[in-house]
Amino acid sequence: MLSVRSVHYWLWFILFGVVSSMVLWRTVGHLDSEAIWLLVTGLLGLLFGLGGLGLRLARPFDLIIGLLFTGVGLLGMLHNLGYNLVPADASAANAVDQTAIIGLSLALPYALIHTMLGLTSLSHGLRTRAHSPSVVVEPVSSAA
Repeated sequence: MLSVRSVHYWLWFILFGVVSSMVLWRTVGHLDSEAIWLLVTGLLGLLFGLGGLGLRLARPFDLIIGLLFTGVGLLGMLHNLGYNLVPADASAANAVDQTAIIGLSLALPYALIHTMLGLTSLSHGLRTRAHSPSVVVEPVSSAA
């Protein structure tokens, strides 16, 4: 049975990663940094949910990716509302410019997608782990 987390990353990987990459490849002939980010992070989210070592890394991955995508999404929304949060002369090794932060677009549709993906990942990362119900029965003392 698929967990909610697995469904989230399957949809992330297939819709935003594979499908958008195929459309870009067919129309433009190459992938942009946005498509690569979505493809790789969706695939990593799937791999970390498989089991073993991945399950131990799933929660930190969800928190890091959730904070990153939520932050970029919120900055993108503020940018589209007219707040100039990125100075024109700031280019920390070309990681930040007026249209993207570390390759993730600040355009409104992308900002909304980043925010939704990030908040959902944060939700998975902050959720407490479900423990299987257990009952402990103490033996009756014969000294009673």
